[in-house]
Amino acid sequence: MTPLRRVPLVLAIGFVLAACSPAQEAAAPAAEAATPVEAPVADPVETVDPAPTAEAPAVGELAAVKNDPAVINFEGFGPAKFGASEEEVRMAWGRPLEAGTPAEGATCYQLRMEPMPENGKGILFLFEDGKFARYDVDVPLHVAPGDLTTGMTADQVEAAFQGRVESQPHKYVEGARNLIVSPEGGGEARLVFETDAAGTIVSWRIGVPPQIHYVEGCG
Repeated sequence: MTPLRRVPLVLAIGFVLAACSPAQEAAAPAAEAATPVEAPVADPVETVDPAPTAEAPAVGELAAVKNDPAVINFEGFGPAKFGASEEEVRMAWGRPLEAGTPAEGATCYQLRMEPMPENGKGILFLFEDGKFARYDVDVPLHVAPGDLTTGMTADQVEAAFQGRVESQPHKYVEGARNLIVSPEGGGEARLVFETDAAGTIVSWRIGVPPQIHYVEGCG
């Protein structure tokens, strides 16, 4: 009786193993297929800081600006030399300029930017008796000889033009100064920096006498 019982038991075990093995083998590829494939890791990319936005430089950064001596110099503005006509100055500027009206009985007037910047007058070209005599600047967009702009200091003017600066008190503002610079090679033209009482440049002008010394422009 014992042998007869063993055969069915062995067969039963065989059936169980046969039934389980295919399922397990089939499950293995499925498990492998379900395993996520790792994406290749790219080489690290060097980060680049965004370019700075264009804006007026802070006072501490103004030393980086540069004068273009072919445009702003002791002889005039670009190809328009002091003594030039209004048309020559307009051509040198190359953009719209609006002419002011001379006072009654006067021949002094100015050409101003059109439109003018929001934070100042920008640049003004002064004429008298039909001749170009000076230009005034009160914004940091234009750079004076010596690589100086509005917002810089009287000390920087002195350092840029050692031995060529004459300091005078401002006619109207207590504590303010006019720093008058003569050209290195001689000549009658002058560069005048106006400062506030704290010694900060608020405007500058360059031209020939007597117009360069008009405190009120054509006023």
